Amino acid sequence: MGMPGKSFQSKLEPHFDFILEARRKRQTLEDIAQALAAHGINTTKQAVHAFIKRRLKRRYALGMAPEMKPSVPNLLPSAGVPNLPESLPPPSEFGPDPLTLSTKKKWGIVPPT
Repeated sequence: MGMPGKSFQSKLEPHFDFILEARRKRQTLEDIAQALAAHGINTTKQAVHAFIKRRLKRRYALGMAPEMKPSVPNLLPSAGVPNLPESLPPPSEFGPDPLTLSTKKKWGIVPPT
């Protein structure tokens, strides 16, 4: 037997799109709370923050998320691997590259012979 009555729903729920768009426009939580208050929805910046955090965590029901499309086109050529020069760069006049030095030498660890 289920519980009688309706489950709790935030009074901010009908305004989710407005709140999200305001955040995308970089409005502060205080500004959003004041804009909602101007339309008769009394709330606080803390309540708006908690609502956004809670709502974004459960944005889509399982299996209902829209298919993600890559926002950046693939910049690699269709062949897959870019053309790289065959030769290595000339050796540095400053000695060996510190990023390729063995840590064994750095810490004085001598490998077994």
